[in-house]
Amino acid sequence: MRGHRRKYNGEAFEHVFQRAKQYRVIFYSSEDRLVFYTIFSIMAWRYGVSVLALALMYNHYHTLFKSVLPKVRALFIGTVTSTYAKAFNRDSGHKGALFEKAYGNALKLGEKKVRTTVSYCYNNSSEKRLVVRAEQDRWNFLAYIDNDHPFSEPIILEKASARLRAALKEVDAHVADHAYLRYGCIRRLFGGLSAREKEQLTDYIISRYLPIDKELLLSFYKDYDSMVMAINSNTGSEYDIREEYRNDSDEPYTQMIKMLSASSFASNPHRILSASPEMKARIASVLRRTTSAQEYQIGRFLHDDS
Repeated sequence: MRGHRRKYNGEAFEHVFQRAKQYRVIFYSSEDRLVFYTIFSIMAWRYGVSVLALALMYNHYHTLFKSVLPKVRALFIGTVTSTYAKAFNRDSGHKGALFEKAYGNALKLGEKKVRTTVSYCYNNSSEKRLVVRAEQDRWNFLAYIDNDHPFSEPIILEKASARLRAALKEVDAHVADHAYLRYGCIRRLFGGLSAREKEQLTDYIISRYLPIDKELLLSFYKDYDSMVMAINSNTGSEYDIREEYRNDSDEPYTQMIKMLSASSFASNPHRILSASPEMKARIASVLRRTTSAQEYQIGRFLHDDS
């Protein structure tokens, strides 16, 4: 990726891939993902970027959007990642760079190439064996294109708790102000909610901030159902971006995060990054015994792989 000459074609679309430094984990929780996601959404609005896809994996993300001028692209991607890195580092106690400085981008011109890249982006989680079908992954946002609450029960305001109604109202205010959600705000919004209400609020936030240009995306297909069928029938391919290829499942990362949820790090999983070397060594020992994680995955999870 480093030294790659950035191209521009106003008729094309761009697939952008950016990984965390040394492929270390950067999304430990829904809080992490919601902070990044709302930052991304606000910056897409600010820079006038029409997004077709966004997929958040544990240690990288993919996005596909209508081509913009190189200067605008650099500002958009740079602002998203630097804003998230500062918020993540403040909240976790992590120090230093979070993302690789360079990102991969490839122009996609023509309907066939665009559809192939749409499939590639939305199938990241199924390729890593986190889900069976692309629309089962909350964090590729595919299900939200056709449903504003795909992973929760519909919200009935008359029956909702006062705490949930207050949270919904605050989310609406942030959206109206074109403001992303910070860690402290997210914890306050979710505080005191039941498990059912937390799922409802998560769906509500994602739907209210959804950056996907639905009309533009669906213009490449007959309708939503045919798009999902096409995505699940073809995982897509990407030969224009140098991305690490490992056939290993990402399920061990899910296992490790579940292990943390039963530990003293449950309330803030990424605080593990500021733990002492001795504490990290003890945690690594537990992870080896209780999960299927390989050694490199444990190192990336603990940011202890240098």
